[in-house]
Amino acid sequence: PDLTKLFLEERARRRAAAAGVGTSTSSKSEESVLESLETRPALTLADFDVGKNAPCPTSGLFYLPDFVTEGEEQQLLKAVRCHTNQGRWTTGNGGRRVANWGGRPSHVTVTEALPTWATAIRDALFSRNVFSADDKNKGKHVKPNHVLVNEYASPHGIPAHNDGDVYAPCVAILTLQGDALIDFWENDDGDVCAIGEDERENDEEDLRIKNDLPKPTPRAQVMLRRRSLLVYKNEAYELRHGIRRAYTDVIGNECVNLASANVEIDDRVQRGNTRVSIVFVIKRKPEE
Repeated sequence: PDLTKLFLEERARRRAAAAGVGTSTSSKSEESVLESLETRPALTLADFDVGKNAPCPTSGLFYLPDFVTEGEEQQLLKAVRCHTNQGRWTTGNGGRRVANWGGRPSHVTVTEALPTWATAIRDALFSRNVFSADDKNKGKHVKPNHVLVNEYASPHGIPAHNDGDVYAPCVAILTLQGDALIDFWENDDGDVCAIGEDERENDEEDLRIKNDLPKPTPRAQVMLRRRSLLVYKNEAYELRHGIRRAYTDVIGNECVNLASANVEIDDRVQRGNTRVSIVFVIKRKPEE
């Protein structure tokens, strides 16, 4: 064989790889499965305000059904699960696995640009006016620079928590593949329900009755249908939020999006086998 020719071809291939010129098996090509969401008119976010429906009205809580199409949902699932991302997944609490783009969640440093599929969603947040100009930022809304992906099978959930001071108080969550009911709790509630009705042990409920303890009640609940977008900011951001361990969610008086999620009080909504959530957050600069 012509060793000189082989050497030159291999050197050219390595230089192309270093310059980011992908091949058919490169991570770039796999992450570019979805480059943009379908074009839609700009919306008025206030039209999707569901926090006002809570027994104790909560500002900064918005629910947008069908933010992505079925086809886009499948492309996104393919992108986050592609084999080049396997090294990103870690085990999170609550029986889920978690992947991050943009750096570690607890660190303020943004260490990488977001992948193409994530910027497609981020761009749609702005083009559809979910995120819009902010006078505090000289007419520009700071773009999300960190993405977390959660994946878990029923009956697992996400323990109640606050997102903390690392992030700006504005979060968008896209739900894929499975439905779930998310709770928003007051921060001074020492006790929250971490287990849904169908997973609760009888002796736990008997103990509450015996000791005359009130059943913990969330400030608000949102039924997250697959392909929907949840936005919470400002007052809603300051609340704890989480998803109970359950196979079936029971819709209560605290659910704020009955009509847009097509549910009624006392409905029992079966969860899908698996839920994936894509969470867009804005890491603050250290001086902020």
